Amino acid sequence: MRPAPEEAPDAADRRTGLPLLRTWRAVYWCVLAVFALWVALLTWLTRHFA
Repeated sequence: MRPAPEEAPDAADRRTGLPLLRTWRAVYWCVLAVFALWVALLTWLTRHFA
């Protein structure tokens, strides 16, 4: 169900204000990618130095 027009967020509410990550979807993907990169790095370091 769609929200009523008066309750729908406008375009200004959906912007992040960041130069490279202009939408919240891009922010979420970036956070997920950085998290996956850290997990991969920690896994590799654990196996390499253990």
